[in-house]
Amino acid sequence: RLGLLLALCPAIAAELDPPATVRAAVVTSPTMDHSVHLEKIEIVDVAYPAAAPDRALVRVSASSVNPCDWKFPFLSPNPLWKYPKVLLLDIAGEVISKGPAPACDHLSPGDVVWGMAQGGAAVEVASVACDRLGLAPAALPRREAAVLPLVALTGLQGYRWAGGAPWLSGRTVLVLGGSGGTGHAGIQLAKAMGASRVITTCSAGNADFVRSLGADLVLDYHTQPWEQVLSPRSLDMVYDCVCQEGTGDRAYLLLKDGGRFVTLLPHALASKATAQGRPLVRQTFYMLDQTSTAELEMLRGFADMGKLRARVNATYALASIRDAFSASIAGHVVG
Repeated sequence: RLGLLLALCPAIAAELDPPATVRAAVVTSPTMDHSVHLEKIEIVDVAYPAAAPDRALVRVSASSVNPCDWKFPFLSPNPLWKYPKVLLLDIAGEVISKGPAPACDHLSPGDVVWGMAQGGAAVEVASVACDRLGLAPAALPRREAAVLPLVALTGLQGYRWAGGAPWLSGRTVLVLGGSGGTGHAGIQLAKAMGASRVITTCSAGNADFVRSLGADLVLDYHTQPWEQVLSPRSLDMVYDCVCQEGTGDRAYLLLKDGGRFVTLLPHALASKATAQGRPLVRQTFYMLDQTSTAELEMLRGFADMGKLRARVNATYALASIRDAFSASIAGHVVG
């Protein structure tokens, strides 16, 4: 995950006289060889989105590039997708209009919103399901709000699976990969939800950054292997944002009875034998599927209390989206 901002500056004056088309970044056709083909990303004109009862039209201020934004379109495209397909998920912008359905009651034209645009956010005006939008945090500029929804919602889902704020209170949490997108959100959410001690791993050059987010102990993964430095059965939870094979087996050695191991990919789970040997420890992997207004409202509360913020490493214009994808693919960008 990358703190990569895609800035969109549409010149659309009013809903009353919308243009026939808007500019969008799309992938033009499916890829069958499981390789990334940046040449298939193009800037094209697409139809101005139509109104719908349960959707809002959003003038997009910014979006961001996450690894899933290139992994899914190129490495595992959905056979049901239609092309050209508008790219990106994270969205921050301003409501132009909304439908009459109850799901849209929390929105009004002119509201600044954030959320997840399942139909694509790399477009000047997006049609977004109202129940995937929330009012954006007043404490964050739109450029920061645009890089948080996916990574923060992912962390929130994992922590809620573990037990949420009641369970996390006073606990010790290890966040693996704390300087990345999901990791930097994970540090902040652990603290916001009550953890008393957060340990994280990153390179030495990012230590000050993760400390600024609330990390109490920072381990340089180059010189301080977490499984060797930390004491057996000293952790209540491991939130794994690195997802290397065998991580779960190593984590189980450090987790207390009743501990939780949460990872984002299945190959990082502890083996069946390891899990059976520690039946009081629980583990899971998951794909983000809790992206409703209620979750966004919880995150907005944390942000407006100063407990959740983002770091934007680089900003790209819509026309430079291939450069943003290249930077994400290269990896090792902070935030």
